[in-house]
This record gives sequence, C-alpha cells and structure tokens, in this order.
Amino acid sequence: MALGLLVSLGTWQVARLHWKLDLIARSEQGLALPPVPLPAATTDWAALDFRRVTVAGELLGDRSLAMGTRGEGGRVGAILVTPLKLADGRLLPVERGWLPAELLPPGEPPTLRERRHVELTGVLRWRGDARQAPFTPDNHPETRRWYWYDGEALVRWLDGPVLPVSLAAEGAAGAEGDLVPQTVAVAYRNDHLGYAITWYSLAVVLVIFYVLLGLKRGES
Repeated sequence: MALGLLVSLGTWQVARLHWKLDLIARSEQGLALPPVPLPAATTDWAALDFRRVTVAGELLGDRSLAMGTRGEGGRVGAILVTPLKLADGRLLPVERGWLPAELLPPGEPPTLRERRHVELTGVLRWRGDARQAPFTPDNHPETRRWYWYDGEALVRWLDGPVLPVSLAAEGAAGAEGDLVPQTVAVAYRNDHLGYAITWYSLAVVLVIFYVLLGLKRGES
C-alpha cells in the first residue's frame, strides 16, 4: 500500500511537471506576441494571461490603492494600482509601477491622483483565481492597502464591474513621476521534477528494504 502511494505521488508530480512546462511555454509565447486591443467581451480571460494589449480609458487616480509589499533599491514599498474606466463602464486595475512606502496611498503625490484619459500598452495578468495565501495579511480597503487581489471586495470597493485581470504597465508606460516601472517576466515556480524524483526514490528505497527483509527472513 505504501509503495503504491509513493509511486502514485511521483506519477502525479510528473503530470504536474508537464502541465507547468506547458503553462510556462504558453506564457512566454504570449509575451512574445504583438499587442492586441483589449477584447470588448470574453468568456475566457484566463487564456489572455501574459498577453500584451492596448487599451484606452479614464485613469481614476483618486481611487488608487497599494498592492502587496516589495523591496526596491533597499527600500520597502508596493505596486500602485489604479482603476482604468473603459468606455463601456468596466474597470481594469492597472499596475502603474512601484512606489516607496512613504508615497503610497493615501499619501501618493498629487500628480498620481489626477483623473485623465490615457492610452496604455501593458501585459494582462489573470486574477480570477487569486486566493489569500497563508501568512498574507488581510486587505484594508479603508486605508487603500491591499495585499492580494480579492475580486469581490474590489467590486464592492470600486462600486463597479471590475475585470478579473490586471494590466501591468511596463517601461515608459509606468514611468510617471516617482513611479519605478516594472518588468513583466514569466517566473512560475517549477519544483515538480524534484518532488517526483523524491517520491520515486522513496519507492525504490522501500522496495530495497522489502527485498533485504525478505532475504534476512529466508536466511533465518
């Protein structure tokens, strides 16, 4: 029973390895494609993960929030996320770049709080399956401090239809004032091969143990 369990776990990790390699390949392929206009409607936003798109709308600077925690140049800060109101009323969270802690909402520079029409090119990231990870702090909408994408809470807080994706503005698109532009790269963790080797190795050790045990019993 134990041997079968170890082999099953190893085989499951091999299947996960192939899934992860396919995911990485599709994501890198998406990044390599030229930008396309943001779809007016789609039933499969997850398929657009890591796709570059162009989009236009009203940047609601006074509704920005700080997302996550990240270090940059020895300083602690977070990503400034601002909703972009599209022509049809949908709201697209735009990750505009990194700000140090002292400049995060609600104390961001006045120039970043402006409402204005913009045309952006960036990389879509699928957020529809986001979950609060262990040890991740709770979001605090009242202070505009968020640590993970809670889609339902964003809809309530922004009082509008929020898309289940975010737009990461790269390079010049994110270079505004004190913002530090971000670079989007495919960086999925892929430990499945190591896990598979571990489970299969334990299965081999167990087989050897059974064989040696059988030989010892035969001798006695």
